[in-house]
Amino acid sequence: MTVTVDTNWTYNDIRTVVMENNLLRVIVMPDLGAKVWQITYKPRGGKDLLWHHPRMKPRRLALHTVYDDHFFGGWDELYPNDIAESIGGEMLPDHGEIWTLPWQYALERADAEEATLHMWVETPISETRLSKRITLRAGESKLRFAHTITNLGRKPQPYLWKLHAAMAADEHSRIDLPARNMEVEGFGEPRTGRTSFTYQWPYAEDESGAVHDMRWALPHSSGVSEFQYATDMQAGWCALTHTRDGIGFGLSYDNEVLPTCWLFASYGGWRELQTVVLEPCTGYPVGLQDGIDRGTHRILQPGETVSCAVIATAYEGLSAVTHIDADGDVTGV
Repeated sequence: MTVTVDTNWTYNDIRTVVMENNLLRVIVMPDLGAKVWQITYKPRGGKDLLWHHPRMKPRRLALHTVYDDHFFGGWDELYPNDIAESIGGEMLPDHGEIWTLPWQYALERADAEEATLHMWVETPISETRLSKRITLRAGESKLRFAHTITNLGRKPQPYLWKLHAAMAADEHSRIDLPARNMEVEGFGEPRTGRTSFTYQWPYAEDESGAVHDMRWALPHSSGVSEFQYATDMQAGWCALTHTRDGIGFGLSYDNEVLPTCWLFASYGGWRELQTVVLEPCTGYPVGLQDGIDRGTHRILQPGETVSCAVIATAYEGLSAVTHIDADGDVTGV
């Protein structure tokens, strides 16, 4: 039950770090936005929990690259925006600055009991420093993250910061989160047949009055695509469980820092892809300026730092999740 770290790998010329214990194998790509590319749960033969695009492989990208055309999968972060838009006279890239940038990295600890990988980057447009530490401990099926974001500039910086974990999913997968109100974006072809409406999680009505349980993923053949926000989470966690396998993935985090959880799902409906993306975020909606005008996105003052701890947990033996605590321990049925 020891931890190992290997920094001697590259993938398509991308520097790659492999962190491993007896339960998890984790692949991180500092050169591609510090992307967590793979989380494999090793018991019972191993299961890759993150989704990968079936027709594309990761490669180095330029700043202002269109995200959707290079959505390789894995777990990205977005800052300081989502859709490309001009804020304060500066054009911010599609899905933000940091997902394409190469991050610096160093091993802060690497022994049999624990390994910590520190990665950091300074953004060229928003004058921000982002730091991410990932810790893997012996005998744990948890990844512990410590994030900090600091405004290095002289001007207030409007921002959203969002986790973007693309999950493998099929019709046996279930989404759980402590949501109340959901806001459905004007995107795609939802199972309800309508967009731009709100409902009480987890049940949404379609135009005929039929009720849909939105916790359940759909088969690829459904041709559904959905994009929605949980706008008033009661606690900071979300999870996706593969009920047929009894294996799942959960995120726990500070709900004060990340009070909203976005859910993007394509069940064959968007570019023939099948994935659910768990997206805890500092605010909503997809437009940064729109959120600033609504008061639902935030502004980082000069010299201000925001910090957030996140724990990703792989678990087994559950078909539904009822809670994930601050230490990443998962309970359910």
